[in-house]
Amino acid sequence: MNFRSAVVAGVVFGVIGVGSAFATFARVESMGKNTTYIMDDVSIFDNPANINFYPNYLIGEFGNYTDDVPAGTNQDPKTPTFGGIFAVPLRSSSSPDARISIGGLFGRLDTELTKYLPTRFVGDNVRDTTDLPNTVTNFDGFLGGTFSNGNAIGLHIYIAHQDGGYETPSGVYQVDKDAYASVVRADGGINWQFRNSIDLEASFGLARIQYGPEHKGFFEDGDFSYIGKARAFFTLEAIDGELVPAASGSFIQAPGIENVHAQAGLGINVALDRGFFWLGADFIWNQLKAHDWEFNYTTNESTYNSQNSDELMWDKRKEIGGQISFGIERNIWFDWFVIRVGGKKSILYTSCDQDPRNVGKSGVCLENGNFFSTNPLADGSSDDHVGFGFGINIEEKLKIDVTVAEDLLYRNPFQGEGRLFSRISASYSF
Repeated sequence: MNFRSAVVAGVVFGVIGVGSAFATFARVESMGKNTTYIMDDVSIFDNPANINFYPNYLIGEFGNYTDDVPAGTNQDPKTPTFGGIFAVPLRSSSSPDARISIGGLFGRLDTELTKYLPTRFVGDNVRDTTDLPNTVTNFDGFLGGTFSNGNAIGLHIYIAHQDGGYETPSGVYQVDKDAYASVVRADGGINWQFRNSIDLEASFGLARIQYGPEHKGFFEDGDFSYIGKARAFFTLEAIDGELVPAASGSFIQAPGIENVHAQAGLGINVALDRGFFWLGADFIWNQLKAHDWEFNYTTNESTYNSQNSDELMWDKRKEIGGQISFGIERNIWFDWFVIRVGGKKSILYTSCDQDPRNVGKSGVCLENGNFFSTNPLADGSSDDHVGFGFGINIEEKLKIDVTVAEDLLYRNPFQGEGRLFSRISASYSF
């Protein structure tokens, strides 16, 4: 992600030649599964100041489509989103224009935080087990401003909430006083230009994760989370690209669980003939602690039991290691058609320390010990090893990006198996 200020925002990379900064989740997913070292609109969720570099455009997608689909059947994708960003110039003679930007997006799941919501929870009575409701507000709001020298600031709020109801399989909402889930996040960020060859980004966020068995006040428990991210872009004319150091850290708290994460890395992005390439390497340290959580590692479900004893029994899982990722895209055949491929590989040394009183329970670890772990190999998710996709660009206005299902070429076409694509996103600038 290379937010070069408004002067350079249109010259970074994209679908035609060096291209455009307008991109989508599908583009990232099929071109390296990592947004740290490249420039695209997805970065507005890491640093809200970058909203100022995407004035007047709409974005939407059907959502991810990774469920198993039986032969001869079909399913709708999950979590469709849509939204837009609009800008109002403050001085027509400024170059770049000083402007105020406002934006919003509906339907996005902030997986950086929602992954800490359990599948179900147990209340004061062990028989009071309730499935966690799906959040329904799921709204991102942005407000930003650009100064006449190209420097930018921005604010962001995310609200995903459900209080007092659940959705039936037929889509009808019904009352359930124990159905409560809430994720709230607020961020502020800057994008500062030091000379024409150096850009610095930094952001800081405060978040709150809460859930049932009943409604809770915002300041009731004190389980706040903190997220910080920073990176810089140094122009390297010798390679027609940029050097990008980056670092991030977070301290996430939810009922019964804590996660401390630190990451630092270095990457490059390079403009190619009718294309773009990026490469990055990261050091990762992560510590996950939990008490009264049980995980089903077969179904991927989790349960939180709020019947805590006076002395909490924490299980601890530490990970340390590295990650390498890359992505490449290039126009082929026509100027309006681009193909993309990328990959991400992490190798982490994992250490498990289970409280002796939790032996036999399925916590963050099944037992004490050490092992190596990596990201999913080939499950079709946005975090697995490889991705492939293509994009269509219509007059630098309408852009459609597609992530191709990884098992597409390994199916029997006469049985109507599975799905063709796992994500389709689009943006329109005006």
